[in-house]
Amino acid sequence: MARQTGRAGWQHLGGPSHVLPSNAARALVNIGLVIGAERALVVDTGCGPRHAAEILAAVRSLTPLPLVVANTHAHWDHFFGNAFFRADGVADFWAHAAARRDMAATGESQRKAVSGVEPEMAAGDKPGTELVLPTRLVDADPVGLDLGGVSATLFTLGPAHTRGDLMVGAPGVLFTGDVLEEGAEPQFEDADRAGWIRVLRTLAGMGAQYPAMVPGHGRPVAAEHAARMADAMEAGS
Repeated sequence: MARQTGRAGWQHLGGPSHVLPSNAARALVNIGLVIGAERALVVDTGCGPRHAAEILAAVRSLTPLPLVVANTHAHWDHFFGNAFFRADGVADFWAHAAARRDMAATGESQRKAVSGVEPEMAAGDKPGTELVLPTRLVDADPVGLDLGGVSATLFTLGPAHTRGDLMVGAPGVLFTGDVLEEGAEPQFEDADRAGWIRVLRTLAGMGAQYPAMVPGHGRPVAAEHAARMADAMEAGS
């Protein structure tokens, strides 16, 4: 489904979309990139300034274009790199409205979770460690982003892994954040189990539109993976 591009570890998913799988030292977070003719969309910014610097360097190995960021949800490994990207000139940070509220409410308390991989972020006293909240919000209605000849769609399917999960759709590819997990058990701390099962059933029916689905962690999957996750959650209810 994905193939190496040979540059900075990116896997090409087809068309304008790429995924950068992170290593164990960076919490195994998948970073998405959708490249248009005028700008590029980065999906999630990682654990903090060190991780974000690695991500940005990898992005620049593929494109020099101005960047837009989408944060898939309000957990530290997906948005703690925002400050580094803002310092590089990014102005538009998209997220679900509920995710922004949760980032504002819980971001400082999440710092302790990152101490093992980003000590500066945990301390919060160095440049690039401030919490940068999304500046552009998605709520009930989908938002289309024109990247220049390429359209990305930001939308929600409802509460699932968190109450503010954002889907990022590109031609043939859907970045799902942690709503989909591959190779690891789903994490339920902020989850709505019943809602998550409903969302997974919806994703399972979207395979024709999105043959490739990128989980927050693990390898890209097909829509059938969402159905298997839903079955497992129902069996464990």
